[in-house]
Amino acid sequence: MISMRRLLGVILGLVLVAAAAVYIAQDYLIDAASNGSSAEPPEQKDMLPEEPAAAEPKKPAILERTVGLYTGKGSWDVDLEALRNFLDEYGINYIEIGQGEISSANLNELCDILVLVGGFSAQYLHHIENHANIRSFVEQGGCFVGFCAGAYYACSTMRWEGRTYDYPLQLFGGEGAGPDLPWGYLAKIDLNREISFQEDFPEAVEMWYFGGPYFTGYDESAVDVLARYNANGKAAVIAFNYGRGSVMLLGPHPELGYVPAQELVQTGGGDGALWPWLYAALEWLVSEKAA
Repeated sequence: MISMRRLLGVILGLVLVAAAAVYIAQDYLIDAASNGSSAEPPEQKDMLPEEPAAAEPKKPAILERTVGLYTGKGSWDVDLEALRNFLDEYGINYIEIGQGEISSANLNELCDILVLVGGFSAQYLHHIENHANIRSFVEQGGCFVGFCAGAYYACSTMRWEGRTYDYPLQLFGGEGAGPDLPWGYLAKIDLNREISFQEDFPEAVEMWYFGGPYFTGYDESAVDVLARYNANGKAAVIAFNYGRGSVMLLGPHPELGYVPAQELVQTGGGDGALWPWLYAALEWLVSEKAA
């Protein structure tokens, strides 16, 4: 039988060992905290899987071109605001070109893409004095983009409510005709998936319509139809080469949003605007189409 003294000695030894262990652990924790490191043993920490870094949302590369935004008579202020917002959003450099400059300046020295927004094509017709200056810009390698009224203006023939008018710019040898749908109508637009950039978009999208043209009377071998109105199958967006440059004409408005209940046109990229598609279309126009 173990004597009482021996038993007390064993118990005292165990107490001393436990106290020493507590002291060592406490010292380790204090040292870890003072060094700002984890209290986990190094080998255990090394075994923990690293958390994957959060993926950054993919952004399109900045379009390294300068846009010339025509702001003279005929331009719709609301559409100008939408285009400014769009260009700012995508970091695209732009300048504003006024009434006198578009007729007299060397446009190729000012910009790479000349944009005429929606508005009043008859005012473009009567107040732009030198239409040949715009043609020369495109012939020498510039890109022309016309929305709605800007698209009517670029056609050789403009037909409005059944009446036809000859237009002098004549970048497009066919006819721009309209309106063919109600004003403020959210039009279903069928995209041509054979156009490379449109593979990244659905076969059909929606764009707001405010009286823009559809296009007829063109040589199908020389004109790319990017999109058609689903309601009638007519060409809604076309592109083609002209001289060393290129042209894109749009009947609907991918740059605009709209709230029908309030009859409010929106310019900030929401309410049905299709800015990603518009950006991709411009990038295609200046890279692949103009190549």
